[in-house]
Amino acid sequence: MRTVGSMPRAPRAFVEGIYHLISHASDTRELFVSGEDRTRFIDRLALVIERFELRLVEYALLGNHYHLVLGTPDGRISKALQQLHTWYSFTHNRRQGRRAHLFLAHPFARELKSDEELLVACRYIAHNPVAAGLTRDPFSWPWSSVAAIAGLVEPAIPLDHGPLRAALGDTDDWRRRYRAFIAAGEDT
Repeated sequence: MRTVGSMPRAPRAFVEGIYHLISHASDTRELFVSGEDRTRFIDRLALVIERFELRLVEYALLGNHYHLVLGTPDGRISKALQQLHTWYSFTHNRRQGRRAHLFLAHPFARELKSDEELLVACRYIAHNPVAAGLTRDPFSWPWSSVAAIAGLVEPAIPLDHGPLRAALGDTDDWRRRYRAFIAAGEDT
């Protein structure tokens, strides 16, 4: 007989909405060892986003984890992440000569229910590479969508600007407002 502590975890019930997702490596190793790893991951992310008809609002890849802000019409995020993680784990482990699990079993997921929550999550993601000591400026980290959202570079993959534009007042100067909001820092 199983005890409550040994019961399998119930699947996460995603509903229509926008989510901040964070997925970490399962141990102390890096998910992304090189720029080539990050490029492969971003390319596969674009395919998964298209295949599952998700809306990518923002992303950032660090060393041992990544962040996504994704919109979904239903619970398809789970299957999308499963495909992304399975493919990336296989290719990463093959290149690194490893066989262990690469990702923690369950990513962090939080539904963003207001414009304020969306903006705070996006500013947190933008400043995460700075906090990790990977860059001094959130707009200069090449493995995030921050500079593309701000209109400073072309996006590496398709982004859905609608939610951020709406959260910033749905005006023609929303990109300027986004840059100012991000530049203000994560504590404001």
